[in-house]
Amino acid sequence: MHSLFRRTFGAFVFSFAVLLVVLAGALVSGYHHSLARWSERRELMVEEAARRILNGQSPSDAGLPQDIPVFVYDEDGTLIASNRGGGWRRETDQWDRYPLHRGGDLVGHYEIGPTAFRNDAANRQLTGSLTRTAAAGALAALAVALFAAWRFARSLSRPAARVAAGIDSMAHDRQIDPIPEQGAEEISRIARSANTLAARLQNERQLRTQWAQDVTHDLRTPIASIRAQLEAIADGVYAADPPRIISTLAELGRVEALISDLDELMRLEAPELKVTIGEISTRDFAQTLLQRFEHEISRKQISVTMDLRLNTVRADETLIHRAVSNVLGNAIRHAPQGGEITLAIGPYDADRAEIRVHNDGPPVPEAELPHLFDRLFRGEYARSSPGTGLGLTIARRIALVHGGTIEITSCESTGTTARILLPRHRL
Repeated sequence: MHSLFRRTFGAFVFSFAVLLVVLAGALVSGYHHSLARWSERRELMVEEAARRILNGQSPSDAGLPQDIPVFVYDEDGTLIASNRGGGWRRETDQWDRYPLHRGGDLVGHYEIGPTAFRNDAANRQLTGSLTRTAAAGALAALAVALFAAWRFARSLSRPAARVAAGIDSMAHDRQIDPIPEQGAEEISRIARSANTLAARLQNERQLRTQWAQDVTHDLRTPIASIRAQLEAIADGVYAADPPRIISTLAELGRVEALISDLDELMRLEAPELKVTIGEISTRDFAQTLLQRFEHEISRKQISVTMDLRLNTVRADETLIHRAVSNVLGNAIRHAPQGGEITLAIGPYDADRAEIRVHNDGPPVPEAELPHLFDRLFRGEYARSSPGTGLGLTIARRIALVHGGTIEITSCESTGTTARILLPRHRL
């Protein structure tokens, strides 16, 4: 497997070589074509000069070219003009003789030597100069092309190599510095995505560590309490009476609830989770929710207002019921005695529907708002209340698998509002 540098450099050099060969072929072809046209032109000049000589013009004035041997004869074959002298005639035996006519009558003929462009010293010097210049230009072009190919291949391969090294470090779970987002647009995008992935992996690693610590803490406390209770009963310190057993069962219930929520969150975060979307009647949905919390609402004498501005919403009924139950349960838990709660379902904008739960209880501290959806996070006001700290995390995950979002706002003047936004026309 060749490196990107070698592949790019080789492709650049190969392309230049092909270009050079094509250019050389074109130059050679053009050169030979030009020589052929030059020879045709010289032969025409010789013919015109020979006609002028046969018409009585002197050879010096007829314009015989001096770089080509020429012999002009009359109709009887007598030499009447030449630019080489009579000693050359023995060499003309292999030359072609061209007749000249005037009005259909033979007036003479002429013989011409090879019409080579290089017969003339100046032409030879010009041809040699052009050849040397072309060779030097080709070598210079080759050197420049090799340097450009090296720079170009290096500019591509170095950012790619850094990205590859960074991703390899990520694959082997090694700590890496951010990958420089340099190079071609595609490589820069890969580097940007790799940096985003690395940040997310680091964040997930921290969350996983924190989650493990929180789960350990939340399980250790009730288990330690249960163990202490059972040991005290076994030692005869406490009697195994119903109140003691009920207290122990309550601690077991906390453990069971935590394990159940953890299991549900893992199921919701599984890639193979299937979401069954259907039309849900908002009135039936709201009434079912309120019936579930009827006892708590009656106990705290909470006033509940329903604001249903949509007849139906599209969602997985089981999942969205769980998400809104978690949110509504929190609102009831933190609402004051005799407080007010609003459950509203309606359009948020042209593309989204909202399920909104509002309570007029104490506001959530501003420092805690960014952490409300973190796993096992329990704010200052929630530490003494029942729950596992996973309710809002589960609600957020359910909103996400629906392609929606969830947000919570809170302030002293208006209370706390949780809003779940769901797509109206997708899914």
